[in-house]
Amino acid sequence: MTDEMKELRKRLNNVIIDSWNEGRFEDVKGIKIALYELEHLDEPYMGTDYSQGDVDDD
Repeated sequence: MTDEMKELRKRLNNVIIDSWNEGRFEDVKGIKIALYELEHLDEPYMGTDYSQGDVDDD
């Protein structure tokens, strides 16, 4: 993991702590998901790829 990624992880962990202390639990869940994805970037993505758009997007 690069130094920049380590710094980002540290900052996101701090945001999790602040959000938890402020009662913003939905924010905590979203940031935890982002952290998980960051830590697993070297693995194949198994979720739905929404970046390609839908067939009906004309």
